[in-house]
Amino acid sequence: MRVAAYTHLHRALNPTGVGHHMIQMVRGLHGTPGVQLTVIAPQNQLDRAGRIPNRNALAGIPARGLPLDRRWLEHLWERLDAPKADRWCQNPDWIYTPTEAYVATRSARFAVTVHDLHAFEPGLPWSNTPSHRSLRRRWTAMFRPIVRRADRILAASEFTRRRLVELLGARDDRITIVGNGVDQAFFAASAENQIAHAIRQNIVVIGGLTRRKGGDLVLRVARELRHHLPDLRVVVAGVGEKEFDAAASELSNVVRLGFVPEAELVRLLQGALAMMFLSRYEGFGIPVLEAMAVGIPVIASRFAALPEVVGDAGLLLDAEEPREVAAAIETLSRDERAWSELSARGRKRAEAYRWGHCVERLVEALRSA
Repeated sequence: MRVAAYTHLHRALNPTGVGHHMIQMVRGLHGTPGVQLTVIAPQNQLDRAGRIPNRNALAGIPARGLPLDRRWLEHLWERLDAPKADRWCQNPDWIYTPTEAYVATRSARFAVTVHDLHAFEPGLPWSNTPSHRSLRRRWTAMFRPIVRRADRILAASEFTRRRLVELLGARDDRITIVGNGVDQAFFAASAENQIAHAIRQNIVVIGGLTRRKGGDLVLRVARELRHHLPDLRVVVAGVGEKEFDAAASELSNVVRLGFVPEAELVRLLQGALAMMFLSRYEGFGIPVLEAMAVGIPVIASRFAALPEVVGDAGLLLDAEEPREVAAAIETLSRDERAWSELSARGRKRAEAYRWGHCVERLVEALRSA
């Protein structure tokens, strides 16, 4: 099976969840027997020899350059259904993209991954803001041909599959759930995680303080924690939005780290009391699984796909009730047995989310379509 993977190579440099998915799925396809993989990407993202640059996590995989900038290519594909991407490939059976994008094809079949549909959700606190309305218009132009022409849509979760059908009218028989996984570094850290419960003084938040990640909810919990657990710190990894800067600066128990490389994130989680993820919208939620793989209890909101991913292996709480969240953190800080039970359940659940399983589901979806 010949597959050409249209890839946003810039996402592999400082990858977030979507970037990790892209890296693992493309590398997984490259290593699958019977699959001949070529990465296709704008020429300006390749080096002078037409290869993926060495600093990129996908370096070493065969690549072909496309003649236009990414934005121009995708604009033409969405509006004109041209130029056909097959012309720059060697007669692939599939053109596959691990991120949301429409790619025009001539004879190859087209498969696309959908991570979430927050642009189309009507009931989010920011759904009617000018910036979100602009995003919705942009995504409408992209998703219209995806829903109409894609031979296979690969959803990150059952929640995303369901919303594809409900919001966009996608055909259920064309959707396959491939899911997400956890990088091996987080599982390896679990075996090394021998830090005593009594000295764990950090609650880790991943994703920065943003509206979508529940930045206001995190700060409300931090205010509650100041009164009951004054020595506990809320440590935030990830780039936040400026609207939360002033409020965060006023809280001495909130520490903002900005972007944190994976190796440092692993160490941060290893020493934490818990990971708090109060996101208002997730198509999946890889950070909760990363924390589980390390062996750290997870406290998460009940929004979107998070109940599906967390299951009974973490604490799913009403994120709009900061006292409830703070009380759960206080219990974990004082009850070592409860902490250990959640830690063990989380590790067990994370084991089911290996990237190899995701690649297997992808390959099966392409072969059986």
